[in-house]
Amino acid sequence: MSEFRIPRIQVVIDNAVVRKYLTKSPRHILVLLVILFYLALESYYLFFRFHGHIQDLSLYQGIASKTMEGQVPFRDFRIEYPIFALIPILIPGLLSQLAGGSFESFACWFVFQNLVLGLVMAWIISRSDASGKAFPRFLIATLFAFPIFLFRFDPFPALLTLLAIVNVSHKPFAAGMALMVSVAAKLYSIVLFPVFGLYYVFNSDGKKLLWLIAGAGCICAAILSCIAWLGMDAATDFMHYHLLRGIQIESLAGGILLILEQTGLIELDVTHSFGAMHLVTPLSDLVLKCINIAMPVCFISMAVFLLRAFYKSFSLPGGITFRQLNAAAAAQILLFILLNKVLSPQYLIWLLPLIPFCRFKASVIFTVALMFTVLIFPGHYYGLISKQLPMVVILNIRNGLLIWLLIELLSEIAPVRTRDISAPPIPSA
Repeated sequence: MSEFRIPRIQVVIDNAVVRKYLTKSPRHILVLLVILFYLALESYYLFFRFHGHIQDLSLYQGIASKTMEGQVPFRDFRIEYPIFALIPILIPGLLSQLAGGSFESFACWFVFQNLVLGLVMAWIISRSDASGKAFPRFLIATLFAFPIFLFRFDPFPALLTLLAIVNVSHKPFAAGMALMVSVAAKLYSIVLFPVFGLYYVFNSDGKKLLWLIAGAGCICAAILSCIAWLGMDAATDFMHYHLLRGIQIESLAGGILLILEQTGLIELDVTHSFGAMHLVTPLSDLVLKCINIAMPVCFISMAVFLLRAFYKSFSLPGGITFRQLNAAAAAQILLFILLNKVLSPQYLIWLLPLIPFCRFKASVIFTVALMFTVLIFPGHYYGLISKQLPMVVILNIRNGLLIWLLIELLSEIAPVRTRDISAPPIPSA
């Protein structure tokens, strides 16, 4: 019998039980072999596919270097990210400067920073989950996402989003601040404001809603003051930058277009622009118009669904539970990812600290989607760019898994008819 301890968690492994589990069904052995094979592939990607991250890391280092030379971002040079994205970029830049300022030093400090952010998320999850199931799920998913997780700054806004969700009930001012910093680092979390607003309305917590708005307002005031003081006239240019982008190859629309091209129904080209691969086809304008129409329609429909679900939960013992609120936040973010014309691999990091709180089935679907994402990038991205059929199929399987995940999240948001009065309340970090 083996045993290891983590603060607040104790795991005891009975070797006989493990052997019985593995020999109970050939499927268990098959799953284990698939996981081991994937981990071997992941190790190969980490050590031998690092060149896929050089472009982004060089961009980050360039921003840090120019800033430390005295140039002011958004005034003396433009960047494609919101203003608080500078925080996870400048910290490794400052630390690497102490070691000579080389690219290798910057990359090492950047990886170390993301590992620390991952550990902080794990600590918050362990404190917020009474069942103890979310913590190991998060660790496994993060391990499987390492080839992406370590080399992008998205763990920073993901951590802030998690802080906002776990503090929304007990510390609304802190939740508002965390959520607004997350928005100012990576715009996606702005879609959570309607979720939090509906939660407060149905809990009759108008005062807490005002505190949330006050917290977000303080961060907004700080941002606007900084922009005015430093003359950052181009601080909002990143939004115009993203509006100009076309259909990114890994997006839901991009996967569908690639399938249509494989069947000979359309012709398309893959071009490099805005630092990513985009699809060019005679249908591009039509597809973009459909996306622009579908996005508000789907978000309005989601708001109506959440309104109905929260209204039903309000009359049940325990009200709106943490799992329901967390699933609503995850579904809202996932809807934003699916409807977007860009779906970069690092976008899945936004869901990394949220999905482990959901049902086991949702966690499995998400983890498998992560594995397919890593197979695409940094795994075999050239195969996708060259429109090879196996990679086109893998991309659409991954996108299909994300749609399935959204369906699972929606089913978790819908309230059950009866509920245990002892259901855990929304935690505070």
